[in-house]
Amino acid sequence: MTRIPVIIVMGFCSTLVLADTDRGVDLYNQGKYAEAQSELAKTVESNPDDARARRFLGLALVEQHKPGEAQEHLTKANDLDPSGDSKLALARMYIEQKDFDKAEALLKDAQGEDLNYVRGLLQLNRQQNKEAAASLESYLQDHPNHPYAHYYAGLAYNGAKRPDKMLTQFEMFIRLKPDAPEAKKVRAVLTTGH
Repeated sequence: MTRIPVIIVMGFCSTLVLADTDRGVDLYNQGKYAEAQSELAKTVESNPDDARARRFLGLALVEQHKPGEAQEHLTKANDLDPSGDSKLALARMYIEQKDFDKAEALLKDAQGEDLNYVRGLLQLNRQQNKEAAASLESYLQDHPNHPYAHYYAGLAYNGAKRPDKMLTQFEMFIRLKPDAPEAKKVRAVLTTGH
């Protein structure tokens, strides 16, 4: 009978968990939030101390408008890895919960590639439309295929009384995410021009 060394088995299992985390993160980045949630929940169940899996699981829940469910995972991710990325994820959750003061406080120590996106969401929710549009446009320079950055930029331009830029952003949103829940309203705006 052949014995497989325990170290090899443990290494294989950790590789599988990493692969599941990466797959979940890829699904999240593709905007497939329910699928990402499912994949990352399995990872967190098998490895509850995986801060990255918890962070992206929490973010997937936030994007599905489930910030209450996300809070446990994002708080634990921050406990495990109190990095700027964890602070950014918590700030995103607090924006969804409409706790803008907590979000703003966290953004001071936040970092990560989505910083301008989250900052733009905070500014939009505070009706700082010009600032929100600028933050979202800055984010779109590096992430031109992020549908919701276009959507929120469109809302910011609407609030800033810039219908030309609003329509451009909404057109990109529809092109990138034609089946989004917001698509029907956006199409109506595109048809009427306001």
